Amino acid sequence: MNVTPAGMIGSLPIASPLSGVQPTTNGGMFGNVVEKFIQDTNNQQLQADLSVQRLATGESDSVHETMLALAKADLSLRVFMEVRNKVIDAYQEVMRMQM
Repeated sequence: MNVTPAGMIGSLPIASPLSGVQPTTNGGMFGNVVEKFIQDTNNQQLQADLSVQRLATGESDSVHETMLALAKADLSLRVFMEVRNKVIDAYQEVMRMQM
């Protein structure tokens, strides 16, 4: 049984070898998907910060748009944290398995 070190997670394909689906070379890697997810979450947070800053400085008077940006950022972060928790739980379950 081959065990991949934790630092090599980026080299694991998303598709299972048993499924018959080959991973694509452009973005089909688990590490790339996670990286994009992190970038999207970060972009949502930055947009919310910018929206709050514009509202505070008077550049924008749309409280509605600011609240929407904050809600999107909050939801994005919550989803990210839930996915992270599930990945950690799955990793811990795999580590508990007896060989």
